[in-house]
Amino acid sequence: MKVVLDCHMVGQPTAGDAGNARYTASLCAAMLETAAHGQNVEAMVSHPAATEVLGEIPTWPVHADGARRLLRDAPRALHESSADIGVFNYVIPPRPGCPTAVIVHDASFMHDPQWLPRRARQVLNALVPRAVSGADLVISVSETAAGDISASLGVDPDRIAVVPNFAAPHFRPEGPARETAERYGLGRFVMAVGDISPRKNLGALAEAVAQLGMEELELVIVGRGREGAQVNGHKARFLGHVPDEDLAALYRSATVVCAPSLYEGFGLTLLEALACGAPVVASDRGAHPEVARDAALLVSPTAAGLAEGIRAALEPETAERLASQGPASARRFSATDSGNRAWSAIEGVLS
Repeated sequence: MKVVLDCHMVGQPTAGDAGNARYTASLCAAMLETAAHGQNVEAMVSHPAATEVLGEIPTWPVHADGARRLLRDAPRALHESSADIGVFNYVIPPRPGCPTAVIVHDASFMHDPQWLPRRARQVLNALVPRAVSGADLVISVSETAAGDISASLGVDPDRIAVVPNFAAPHFRPEGPARETAERYGLGRFVMAVGDISPRKNLGALAEAVAQLGMEELELVIVGRGREGAQVNGHKARFLGHVPDEDLAALYRSATVVCAPSLYEGFGLTLLEALACGAPVVASDRGAHPEVARDAALLVSPTAAGLAEGIRAALEPETAERLASQGPASARRFSATDSGNRAWSAIEGVLS
């Protein structure tokens, strides 16, 4: 059995949709790790750097442009590779030539379209319902997302397989911490990972940090944003993209990590922070409760709620408890489990 995954976002030169790229690369690695005799994984890639990210996984070149990739390059790659099934993010080719699975990370474009630019809304609303209707398998990243997809897109729950994210091995409690933070010029800081989009809710977080009135506690954002920019009129420090090894060290050295998003189909940055033993405050929306359980403080994603959570996480006993519970909770999600889930779901539709 040969599975070919669409990894066209992996290795992209700009941040783009980094979460989806990370998921597909991780899924490839998990399936390779758990493959039984006769099970093979290959990938369709659009950027030269993808081959380094994917390692020993064989690759097939496809164009980065969506129309050209889906109409011509992907069907050709599936045919030439003799794929038994192709796995795509959100959209599948109209004539793939073999069975397909479609990964839908969440259905927020349906129930909260105001979080997306107009063009993205139009494309997703036009193509995703058609993809989930035509695919042989729908893959979601959490039980929460699966229920959301079923309700919003009218998908039979029996057609949805949950294949969760998992934290990469370098996200662990052991490793560099303060020395990396000092290299970035950081003292005590509240850290968030994400871009400034309405769904990420960083404005409420900036207001929450300001409400605490602690001059020595800096808000630090890892993600797109220019140095010196403000969030809702409040000061924040933008680090831009940082290497994963530095990101893990920053999680370890953060006074508090906050995941304030209004909705996440999974919440990978939340899981990474837990895996590194950071005291975590997260919104109580989307899949956060499913992923964190009691290893994070779950709060209302308002400025007042976030401020209350951060204040509680600053208490030494609470911070110590969260730091000790996080890694164990994060280990519930693993490459082995995700790989086995993916193979089982694919075998189910091909048998």
